[in-house]
Amino acid sequence: MKRLLIVPLTALAAACLAPPPPPPMTPNPPGGEYRALGTEPFWNLTIDPQQMIFTRPDAPPVAQPTPPVIVGFAGEIYRTPRINVNIVHAQCSDGMSDRTYRDKVQVDVDGRHFEGCGGGAVAPATGLAGTSWHIASVNSRVTPPVGDFSMRFDQGRLAAKFGCNNMGGTFTQDADVLHLGPVMSTRMACPDMSFENQGGAILAQPLTLTWSGGDRLTLSNGAGRIELTRSY
Repeated sequence: MKRLLIVPLTALAAACLAPPPPPPMTPNPPGGEYRALGTEPFWNLTIDPQQMIFTRPDAPPVAQPTPPVIVGFAGEIYRTPRINVNIVHAQCSDGMSDRTYRDKVQVDVDGRHFEGCGGGAVAPATGLAGTSWHIASVNSRVTPPVGDFSMRFDQGRLAAKFGCNNMGGTFTQDADVLHLGPVMSTRMACPDMSFENQGGAILAQPLTLTWSGGDRLTLSNGAGRIELTRSY
């Protein structure tokens, strides 16, 4: 007598399972704008949903449309004709400070290889003493590309310039609150004093410090907000 061999469908399906598919392509960049930097030589990389921009002091910027991100096993990968980026989710030191960043970043630009860190600082250095900053915007209004819009904190003193006069005064920091003494200013008249007038009004009151990684800082109070990016 012949016997029928009955195989459960679940076992048959398991035997026919194909290998797992490669990592999927997803919209990019995940989480909005991504920033990375490196030293020796100095370089910066910005990835946003529209474009990738690589800059270094000794060469023109290189820009490419941002491709769909490839989600790898260790991080994200971006591939374009001129810029290839490999992000590895492992802590990274920039080699020049005590800041530790979330990711290691490898960048190839026109055949040249660069290595650095990205993803924001894991434990940003919140002490202001000895730091220099570029004033990126005042009350959400972007500062002009030409002119001196800067701020420096050194040994209890603040020096600032909103495109026109030199400003300065003393400061103390209490955790995430910045207290300034009377801010003095030179008296030169300039065609556009709006940034300086708004910035001076903001600096006249205690300020709340809001860090974004180790390279971006917002000073804010009831009079407005000043957005800073770290200068190196």
